[in-house]
Amino acid sequence: MRHGTIKRSPATKGLPLGRSRRAKNRVRHLRALLAIADTAAQSLSTEKILNDTLDKSLEVLGFDVGYIRILDPDKKTMVVRASKGLTTATSGSSVVYMEDRSRRHVANILFETQKPYVSPDVRKDTTFRNRTMEKQGVISAAYIPIISKKKTVLGTLAVGSRKLRKFSTDKIGLLQTFGSQLGMALENAQLYDEVNRGKAYIENLVDNAADIILSTDLEDRILTWNRGAEITLGFRKEEVIGKPLSFLLPPQRVHELAEMRAKVELCGSLRDIEVESNRKDGAPIYLSLSVSPIADGEGNIVGFLRVAKDVTEKKRYERRLKELDKLKSDFVSNVSHELRTPLTAIKGSVDNMLDGLTGELSEKQSRYLVRIKSNADRLARLINDLLDLARIEAGIKLKRTNLSLPAVAREVVESLGPVAAEKRISFEIECADTNLAAWADVDRIAEVFTNLVGNAIKFTPTDGNVTVSLARCGDDWVKISIADTGPGIASEEASRIFDKFYQVNNPEQRKATGTGLGLPIAKALVEMHGGKIWLESEAGKGSIFSFILPAGQPLKFDLHSN
Repeated sequence: MRHGTIKRSPATKGLPLGRSRRAKNRVRHLRALLAIADTAAQSLSTEKILNDTLDKSLEVLGFDVGYIRILDPDKKTMVVRASKGLTTATSGSSVVYMEDRSRRHVANILFETQKPYVSPDVRKDTTFRNRTMEKQGVISAAYIPIISKKKTVLGTLAVGSRKLRKFSTDKIGLLQTFGSQLGMALENAQLYDEVNRGKAYIENLVDNAADIILSTDLEDRILTWNRGAEITLGFRKEEVIGKPLSFLLPPQRVHELAEMRAKVELCGSLRDIEVESNRKDGAPIYLSLSVSPIADGEGNIVGFLRVAKDVTEKKRYERRLKELDKLKSDFVSNVSHELRTPLTAIKGSVDNMLDGLTGELSEKQSRYLVRIKSNADRLARLINDLLDLARIEAGIKLKRTNLSLPAVAREVVESLGPVAAEKRISFEIECADTNLAAWADVDRIAEVFTNLVGNAIKFTPTDGNVTVSLARCGDDWVKISIADTGPGIASEEASRIFDKFYQVNNPEQRKATGTGLGLPIAKALVEMHGGKIWLESEAGKGSIFSFILPAGQPLKFDLHSN
């Protein structure tokens, strides 16, 4: 090349010299923009994005000093995250408190205006009170806001020169573009960091959870295995990853995996189903398992998440409780039968004496024998209640038929009529449908009626009323209600009224006689029919006991028939 000539690139050859230089500058600017955009697209490292942007900005401008401050929203501070050419502004230094309004600094200006701030000569600019840039030998400086897609300022980009420089409109515009690109890149990187932190947090929670948490693919091959699974089942993660889940089940239970998959695909999830598995040492273990589908971005099921809790000890206690409950029921049944035999003999002997078979009795003797007979009858009723409860707990078969509810109600009311007459209690049966029927066991429902009506008589004061109401309840049920004008039951006691042996405490009345088994027996019998029983009461306003029974013989009700 001859002295004094200018070598041009092929892209600018043929253009006038001024236009050629402008074209070269535009090419350099575009290359810088592309380089920064490429870094932002390919890297999610905040530090790399910041340093590359700063380097390109200084390279394009031909400046030698610069730094980038980023806002820490939690601490309301601006901290240097990248710098070049400065001896004092290193990463983590030059903290600026954004809430300090006592003095006006460049960062405040950029955050308020969201526009660049240009100072051709910082030595004459009163905004720079600390003279930090001037002390570094900087004469000309420009400050650009780093703006996110949401139009919020995330930080500032500062560039400076140790020579007096002018900033053209093109260069300021280019720096603004750098600031916008940097803002979008930072926002993406921050989102990525947040997602990673959230992912790491969730993974840490899952891995350290006490419960078993594992995932499988569509063929039930194990993909993930947490610490809870290692501790509970005894297998390390590397021993099970990639293996079929079936190796954890007894051979006779393997078919349940396919059933689970089908149910999850059909219903969406399974909750708290009980499964049997094996520990590494061969010991059986019982688990309460929930299964949920894992879907891809298009909603297609790609696997299953299983969460299980060890309920082996709970099962053991439940079995033990059942054994103890059976022992208790057997004891009650045996003792009741043993008591019934001598009691029957006592009652027979008393009846014979009262009938005069042993000779004529004095008035005093008769009075004593009547008292013995009354208490013997009461004891017999108590024993019968205990036997009924024992039979129900042991399981009894229902002999269902289409029974006439009005007929059962009349029979019970007539049988208890003498007891009600002693207290001058009036009875009323309300039934609009004389053909109203229920699909139930006649003897068992008569027992429910007797217990509820007998209770109503017992707690209703003299000259009170007891009403038995019968009505259809929808298409599938019939409803029976027994209302009294007794003292009612307080809400705190109503919740326990169906508990075994519980009796309402009413200080205004003497303690009611009985075992406290009438209502629990009634509840058990109603529920055996598939119905339910409940109480509506308020202290001082009487009580209403209601229960429902199936009206017909559909299969959904035929759970206990013989």
